[in-house]
Amino acid sequence: MKINFTKKEYAALVEMILTADWVIHAHDSEPSDATKRYAELRRKVLSHHKEMGMEDAFEYAPEDDDYYETADYEENSHHMRLIEEYDERSLWETLATKLAHRDLAAQDATSTAKPLPPKQRAVKFFEIEGHYREELEENGLDNVRIEPK
Repeated sequence: MKINFTKKEYAALVEMILTADWVIHAHDSEPSDATKRYAELRRKVLSHHKEMGMEDAFEYAPEDDDYYETADYEENSHHMRLIEEYDERSLWETLATKLAHRDLAAQDATSTAKPLPPKQRAVKFFEIEGHYREELEENGLDNVRIEPK
């Protein structure tokens, strides 16, 4: 199969691939066999960067047989702003969700009453989570404290 891309479409595809690559590999310390096929596809797509008008966006590193974003491209790229926005939203959502799970589990552990039915438990969870979402939206981390052990 052959797919033809305009330079604009190719640039958008590259941004999508780099965004996915960030999600897949950002926290890896070593290459993984499980994600090798994604890295290979990234390399294959980026190998066409010059012919698609993105010669200033990437540099080839023969020692790695891979392509890397130039500092200027990475600093000014749209996909990095999307990643930063995603990370920011994920932080607050994940924090609120994990705190709500923790609090509900603590209530379960200290309660002598029968466990709540699933629907009531879900309602209680969303109430707790909503409280944390509001708190974090209004105050960020200002009121978050970790007590010493």
